[in-house]
Amino acid sequence: MLELFEIAAVTRIVLETAMRLGFRDFEDAVLHAAAEHAGADYLITRNVTDFRRASLSILAPHEFIAMYRLRNH
Repeated sequence: MLELFEIAAVTRIVLETAMRLGFRDFEDAVLHAAAEHAGADYLITRNVTDFRRASLSILAPHEFIAMYRLRNH
């Protein structure tokens, strides 16, 4: 997993950004803000509907796996 993914830091600026995002769930906002600050291309979650306000591309795990397989075969 660590070879495929980067770990996004949760810093003060990430938490401040998360507070301004307007997500219903603060933890989801923190995930989004951390991914955004890390320069992520996607946020992968089983709760896609919780990220309606997202500015990042949100993928379900099966969508990411399908995309990954297409790009690497």
